[in-house]
Amino acid sequence: MCTTISATPRISLMATGLLRDVCPALELGQGPAAIAGLMAIDAESWQVIEHRLAAVGGNLRHLLDNAGHLV
Repeated sequence: MCTTISATPRISLMATGLLRDVCPALELGQGPAAIAGLMAIDAESWQVIEHRLAAVGGNLRHLLDNAGHLV
């Protein structure tokens, strides 16, 4: 059986779920829960998230500031 290992960094499924939960937490005024979710994201996923945000001209602060509009 041949298995291909991707060298391209990816956002982990766990990080995707955590990031997805941050927006509603912010909208509901649950700042500590949102911060806990962000802090639980692994380092490799953070690098990919930052790279993707930069590619579209954004950053984490912009994403969080607009989170209420995305939910």
